[in-house]
Amino acid sequence: MPLMPQPNDTSEVSESQPKDQMIPCALCQSIGTVHYRVRSSMIKTWTLICLQCWSRIETQPGYQYGGTRKANRRQRKR
Repeated sequence: MPLMPQPNDTSEVSESQPKDQMIPCALCQSIGTVHYRVRSSMIKTWTLICLQCWSRIETQPGYQYGGTRKANRRQRKR
């Protein structure tokens, strides 16, 4: 299995970040509006990652999904 980049400390899940802010993926640093909260045996803490990185992480042992973060959450009509 290829080694995955490790999340940097600045992109960890934070309660103080505004919900509509676009944030970078913790692994590849690409900016986006949708991120997935995950952890695995290689990534011990809950981390927000993009769709491309998520497809690689979901096959790792110990994979856990913790939800989806959407930047436009407040703008959607219910």
